[in-house]
Amino acid sequence: GGSAAVPLASGSRRVLGEGQGRIGRRKLLEGGRHLLGSITDHYEARMLWSKGFKGQQVKVAIFDTGIDAKHKAFNHILDRSNWTDEETLEDRLGHGTFVAGVVASKNNDCHGFAEESEIHTFRVFTQRQMSFTSWFLDAFNYAIQKRMNILNLSIGGPDYHDHPFIDKVWEMSANNIIVVSAIGNDGPLWGTLNNPADQADVIGVGGIDYQGRMAGFSS
Repeated sequence: GGSAAVPLASGSRRVLGEGQGRIGRRKLLEGGRHLLGSITDHYEARMLWSKGFKGQQVKVAIFDTGIDAKHKAFNHILDRSNWTDEETLEDRLGHGTFVAGVVASKNNDCHGFAEESEIHTFRVFTQRQMSFTSWFLDAFNYAIQKRMNILNLSIGGPDYHDHPFIDKVWEMSANNIIVVSAIGNDGPLWGTLNNPADQADVIGVGGIDYQGRMAGFSS
């Protein structure tokens, strides 16, 4: 557990959290599963693969719901860690596996962008999609210690007053970790950008349709 809690409940957009008298509003963000065809073909990833760029020696941290150790879709699952109060490293929801697949799946029916990248999973969400700021802070410290190159967060919320979380994101950037985070599914109205994707040192990822237009849900 720990202080500065940020519970995330399935199907809830605003969940009260304990700790420092504030409201925790960070949530697991889902999206993209409805895409048709191969996303790597859509963005012409094969052109990079033909030049030898397949993610070799790039350490990617996936902060999500975990991954199964012997999943056949991946070449390099190098490390799995669990920061929740559940005693498992496995992915019981499928979200973490999906995100890791976008990065590094070798399945020809749903190929990832960098199949030779090294996947390091950080299980920071329970089966009920519950998490705490303290879990993230501990996991962020481990990511810094392990010298991750890229760190992906499929989370977001208007919780920009969570100063320990925000400061730790800045610290990771200072340690040469590229932080990528979902910009949110609350758009496209003004002011719906989610934290931490709204931070200057974070690459925020939104959604587009197959015509290259902003998706109706994207912040």
